[in-house]
Amino acid sequence: MRALFVAAALAAVAVPSVAHGMSLAPQQGQAITQTDLLGYLFVAPQRGDWLRYRVSADDKTILTKTIGFGVEQLGDTDSAFFETETQSPGLTGSPVEAHSIVGGTLVWKMFVDAQDFNDSQHLYTFVAGVIKIGDALFRLGNGPGLPLSPAYHERLQSLLLYGTLALPDNRTGTVTASTPQDVEVNGKTVHTVHTTVDFAAHDIGMAAGLPAARIETWQTTDVPLGIVTIRSTTNGHVYSVDLQAYGRGSFRSVITQPFETIRSFPG
Repeated sequence: MRALFVAAALAAVAVPSVAHGMSLAPQQGQAITQTDLLGYLFVAPQRGDWLRYRVSADDKTILTKTIGFGVEQLGDTDSAFFETETQSPGLTGSPVEAHSIVGGTLVWKMFVDAQDFNDSQHLYTFVAGVIKIGDALFRLGNGPGLPLSPAYHERLQSLLLYGTLALPDNRTGTVTASTPQDVEVNGKTVHTVHTTVDFAAHDIGMAAGLPAARIETWQTTDVPLGIVTIRSTTNGHVYSVDLQAYGRGSFRSVITQPFETIRSFPG
């Protein structure tokens, strides 16, 4: 049961820095993986940064996801964490890894095996976590040195977008367009690069594999993480993750109790 909730957790700053992300704009005709596409214009989230995304399917809201970043002492060392608060009338219709939750708000606080998120290429592993269901808090794992099971080794973008796109997805697609485009986020003009990549269907050894998909991204160095919008068109449906608001240095964690004082999740 604990492993299920660790997987479910996946579904759910000072001066910004661009660190180790793909800096050259994708070119028409270029071969690129979805993983590398998400690393373009990466902006390392710093302590206190936050982002709020609307996740939708065919323009119907599935959930609102607020992600905040921080660093806290865990055991004898500092550990970076991201805290995800999801609000939804019911998590149904999600394109990947849908979880049956009957509405309401869930908060996940996940600690990783690093002291920051500065490297877009780093493969992070969860070392501990806390879930808040209603007023109840439960601990996941036992802290540093004992990674959560199952152990995930993924880039930050993949961990944050798990449950929205097929991740990890290392199949190669072809860039069909990449052009500058200004978009508005919460009343502010954000300068983005709009990139479109077409992916062919791919058999990954599962019954269905991965269907053909068109992935569009709007990316920028103006916001933490660098992702403004990700849109996936597949099987006749459009799934979208759209930035609604963001801030730097103003995030306050919902879960403030020390990890060691929280009881373990049953099961």
